[in-house]
Amino acid sequence: MPDPGQPPVGGAADRVVAAAVELVHQRGLKVGLDGISLEEAIAASGVSRATAYRRWPNRSDFLRHVLLRVVHDARLEPESDADIAAVRDRIATSRDSLVTEQGRRTLVVESLRITTESDFRRLAGSRRWRDHLALRATCSSLPAGDLRDAVAAALHASERAFTEHRARVYSRLPGVLGYRLVPWLDASSGYTLMAATTGALMVGLVGRAAIVPTGPAVQMRAFGSTERSPWTTQSYAITSAVLSFLEPDPDVVWDSARVDQTIALSYDLEAEARALRHDH
Repeated sequence: MPDPGQPPVGGAADRVVAAAVELVHQRGLKVGLDGISLEEAIAASGVSRATAYRRWPNRSDFLRHVLLRVVHDARLEPESDADIAAVRDRIATSRDSLVTEQGRRTLVVESLRITTESDFRRLAGSRRWRDHLALRATCSSLPAGDLRDAVAAALHASERAFTEHRARVYSRLPGVLGYRLVPWLDASSGYTLMAATTGALMVGLVGRAAIVPTGPAVQMRAFGSTERSPWTTQSYAITSAVLSFLEPDPDVVWDSARVDQTIALSYDLEAEARALRHDH
């Protein structure tokens, strides 16, 4: 018999779980999980009732498989390929800006604003990601026992993978842009803390957007940038958080060779971020 703690893959059981998850994505996840029906999933999947009930003699096992699949499907992708390319394009086309301190600051700030806003819009518009957030809220209301423990463990593993992925990308970014961690942080934990902080902010902002519509952007020159740009709550909050972890590295000499290196490193960063994302 398959491990009851893991979602089934392939065959009739997989079709029933897939049908149930699709119904969850269509309707949204409800506290109490009353909207997850084995009978409806059986009907939608085309699997016989006898086969389904042999696999899941009780609803708790069925719910476990459905909820673990909801967690897995969300995947908490830290950034899209377009987000990654946007950072690279901004750096690669900013040779003149890179030679001055002010130009570099504007480049850093504007890159963070653009990618943060793109990241937020993508996640806020994802039905699967919203279901993942709803499951986080629902998990604490589940009765104590195997089901809640399994869902909590899956959520924890998913978010740990998200944090570790983004920490690896963050650890490369300062070197590309001539920044470093602020002195009271060290590389062994600083980037992980940075990733966990921005991840928690993003989760809260996406959850808030489902209830409170995002307000209009405010035009301003923020965080030392010379560009007057539209800043939203989410882009301002997350950019502020990232910049609280970093400062310009005074040991970097910005000559033409360093500018060439930065542009080359931006392509390396893009390739690494894409590889990490698709391995995630």
